[in-house]
Amino acid sequence: MFAVQRLKGLSTRIYVAFLAAAAVPVAAAGLIGIYYSLDALKNETLHHLDQEVSGRAASLGRFFDQVTSELLLLTNLPVVLDVADALARPGAINAGVRERVERAYTGFARAYPYMYQVRFLDTEGREIVRVDRRGDRPYVVPAAELQDKSGRYYVHETLALQPGQVYVSPLDLNIEHGKVEQPERPVIRFATPMPDRTGTTRGLIIINLHADFMLDQIQEMAGLRGGTAYLVDRSGFFVARSANDAARAAGLHMQSVEVLTSLFPRSLLATMVRGGRGTEVAGDWIVAYAPIALGRTLAERSDSSVEWAIVSAFPRAKLLEAVFNLYLLYAVLALCLIATAVGGFLLSRHLLRPLSLLARETEEVAKGNFAHRVEIRGSDEIADLGARFNAMAGKLEHSYRSLEEQKGRLEEEVKARTAQLEREQESHRELDRQMFQMEKMTAMGELAMGLAHEIGNPLAGMKAVVQMLEEEELAPQVREYLGRVHGEINRLSAFLRTFHGFAAPQETHPVACRLKDALEDVLLWTRKEARAHNVTIDYSGCCDAVPDLWADSGQLKQVLLNLVINAVQAMPGGGKIEIGMYAQDADLSGAVPRMRFCVSDTGPGIAPEVLPKIFDPFFTTRTDGSGLGLAVVKKIAMQHGADICVHSEHGKGTRFELTWPAAPGARDASVRVCGAALSREAEPAHA
Repeated sequence: MFAVQRLKGLSTRIYVAFLAAAAVPVAAAGLIGIYYSLDALKNETLHHLDQEVSGRAASLGRFFDQVTSELLLLTNLPVVLDVADALARPGAINAGVRERVERAYTGFARAYPYMYQVRFLDTEGREIVRVDRRGDRPYVVPAAELQDKSGRYYVHETLALQPGQVYVSPLDLNIEHGKVEQPERPVIRFATPMPDRTGTTRGLIIINLHADFMLDQIQEMAGLRGGTAYLVDRSGFFVARSANDAARAAGLHMQSVEVLTSLFPRSLLATMVRGGRGTEVAGDWIVAYAPIALGRTLAERSDSSVEWAIVSAFPRAKLLEAVFNLYLLYAVLALCLIATAVGGFLLSRHLLRPLSLLARETEEVAKGNFAHRVEIRGSDEIADLGARFNAMAGKLEHSYRSLEEQKGRLEEEVKARTAQLEREQESHRELDRQMFQMEKMTAMGELAMGLAHEIGNPLAGMKAVVQMLEEEELAPQVREYLGRVHGEINRLSAFLRTFHGFAAPQETHPVACRLKDALEDVLLWTRKEARAHNVTIDYSGCCDAVPDLWADSGQLKQVLLNLVINAVQAMPGGGKIEIGMYAQDADLSGAVPRMRFCVSDTGPGIAPEVLPKIFDPFFTTRTDGSGLGLAVVKKIAMQHGADICVHSEHGKGTRFELTWPAAPGARDASVRVCGAALSREAEPAHA
C-alpha cells in the first residue's frame, strides 16, 4: 500500500510538470488572440447590417414614390378622363367606354406586376372598372361581379382629398364581398380623387399593392443569411416571411406585433413601431430595423401619416458565423489542451495501470456485477493477485445466480396465484351481474302482465270499433287508413305479448317481408311526431331492389318504429334521419344470406360512458322514458338471429346497423348500396 501511494505521488508530480510546460503557454496564446478579434469582427458585422437595412428602407421609399407617380399618371389618361366626364351624365357610361378603360387598366397591370388590383370607383363607392391579378396575368372583373365599397374607410378618406393628392392606407387585409379574402392577402392601398376635364371630382382610382412583393425585396437580403423579413406599420401590425418559408401559395397572414414578444423584448417592438432605426442583439437573434421614408412625390402629394418599417431578424449563430469560427478555433485549442492533459495523465499513470484496473474491477464486483474479471498479464505478484481476485469473483457469481433462480421461481408462483384470484373475482362479478339481470327480468315480467291487462282491453275495444267501421261503405282512402289502424292495433297487441316475453320467451313467425313495406307503415305513424320535432326522414327508393327479409312482420315494424322514434326524440331541435340498405353482410353463396340496413340520425350522439348500457332493460337517460325501447329491439333481433350494433360520435349523430337474415331464395337477388351510407372502415362494437 505504501509503495502504491509513492507511485501515485510521483505520477501526480509528472502530470503537473507536463501541464506547466505544454498546456499553459498554448492556452494563453489562444485566449489573447480571440479576445482582441471578437469585438472588432462583431461590430463590423452589425454596422454592415445596419447600412444594408437602411438602404433597403430607402429603396422601398423610392418604390412607393414611383407607385404614386404611376397612380397620378392614370388620372391623366384620356380614356380615364372620358369615364370621369361620362359620370357627370347619367347613363353615359356604355360598354364601349368601359371596354376602353378596361384595356388601359389591363395594359397598366401587365406592365407593373407588383400591382394586385387597379380599380375605378364613382363618388358613391361603386366599382366602375376593376382589373385583378390572378396568377401571373391580369383579369378583368365582369360588370356583374363589381362590388359596392361605399362602407370602406379608404373611400371616405380619399374623397376628402383634393385632385392631385394621394391617400396611402395602413397595412390591411383585402376584403371581398364583405369578407376577408382567403387565403389572407395583406395589401397597401394608394388612392387619389379622379376629376373630370372641368376639375370636378367624379370618382377615385385605387391601386392595391400586395405585401408579398415588398417582402420579396426585403427577403433578398434576409434570405441569404437564413433570416426573417418583416413589414411593420405604425398601427402595430406586420406580415413576415422566413428564409425557409415553403408555403407562399397559402398567402400571408397579418398579425399583431404582440405575437413577437416571445422572440423580442417589448421595448424593441415599441421602437420598431415608432419608426426607430438601429441594430440590436435580442437573445438568439440579431434584429436590424429602419423606417421607410416617403419619397419626394409622395411626401408632397399625400397628407397621410402612415409609416412603415422594415425589420430583418437573423439567427445570431448564422450571421456571426465568422465570429463563431474564432470560437471554433478556441474549441480546437481547448481540445489540444485536453489531449495534452490526457496524454500527461496516461503517461503519469502508466506504472499504476495494473493496480488501477484491479481497483476498478473491485468496485464493479462491489456493485453486484459479478461477471467482471481482471485481465492477467505477466507472472509477477500483481498477476497472482489478479488470479486470486478472479477466483473470488467466480464463487460470488455462482452464489448470486442461485439466489436469482430462486427469486424467479417465487415471482412466477406469485403471478400465477394473482391471476387465479383475478379470474375468481371476475367470475363473482359476472354472477352478480346475472343475478341483477334476473331481478330486472322478474320485475319486467310483472310489469308486462299489468300492461297487458290495462292496455289489452282498450285495444280490443278499438279493434272492435275499427272492424265495425270496415263493414260500412267508406271511401277507398278511408278504408285504407282503417286497414292501417287495424294493422297497428294488431301490432301493438303483439308488442304487448313481446313485452311480456322478456319474462317468458315468445315465438316468432318469420315470413318473407319487404323492407320498403315495413318502412312505409312505420313512416305513416311517425310522420306527425317527426314534423312536430322539425325532423326530416329520408329512405332510398332503391329499397325496391333489396331482397325480402326473413322476419315476423309485426316485430320487424316494431324494431324500425322504436329506432325511428328514438332518433326523433334525440333531436328536439330538428335534424335528419336516414334509412337505407347497405349490401349483403356475407357472400350470397353462403348458406344463410344476410342483409344489412341502418337507421342514422344527426343528433347530439350518445356519451361514451352511456353507450354500453343502452340495450339494458329499464335503462334510460330521459325522464319520460321507460328504458324498454332499445331492449325490445335487441331481443327481437336476437330472436330472428340478427345482429345489431351502434356507432355514435359526440356532436355528429348516431347510427344503428342491423344484419338480418334474408328470405329463402334471396341469394339470386342483386343488391346495391342505397340510402344512408355505411362505413366499413371502422366497425363499431356490438351492443
